[in-house]
Amino acid sequence: MEIDLFSSFQMDAEKKGVIFYYSGALSQNVIATISDILRQRFENDDTKSKNSRKLFSSFIEMIQNALHYSPICPHTTSEKLGAVAVGKTENDLYIICGNFVDKKYVGRISEKIDNVNNMSRDEVKAAYRAQLKNDHHHDEDDVSKGAGLGLLTLARDSKSSIEYSFRDVDGYESEYSELHLKTIF
Repeated sequence: MEIDLFSSFQMDAEKKGVIFYYSGALSQNVIATISDILRQRFENDDTKSKNSRKLFSSFIEMIQNALHYSPICPHTTSEKLGAVAVGKTENDLYIICGNFVDKKYVGRISEKIDNVNNMSRDEVKAAYRAQLKNDHHHDEDDVSKGAGLGLLTLARDSKSSIEYSFRDVDGYESEYSELHLKTIF
């Protein structure tokens, strides 16, 4: 990376309030390390503890989803790739997470996020409690590993709707999309 490019990246990140950014291979070890960094960062920050707890819980949900549902990166032999940014605005904290998804799941993912976004706070809480008691989730959904609790957790903890977008992966447009999720606390 050119020094000028790095300087530009750093200034742009500071303007947007980015306090942490990672892009690369995902593994349980990477997630544990990032978790430790974020935990330490918020212990030493003036951030309200309730918001930092919500952010941390949602970070775990988002990055675990990236690890569990991402396909092996097409140009590597064994890695799953993802990116995460944590930032701070004047009044809020935010997380943006990105990872590859199989193109065949784009509609399904959009529908699930839209359904959660259309729920009221009370409906989200009720759906969360119902899913905790749902012992038959795997009979109903053979793709999802977590009974849909991840999106409900994001919706429960976020100040606003879950923002999302899909973008084609260069060179793999017919196979993969990159999913970007954003939540605000």
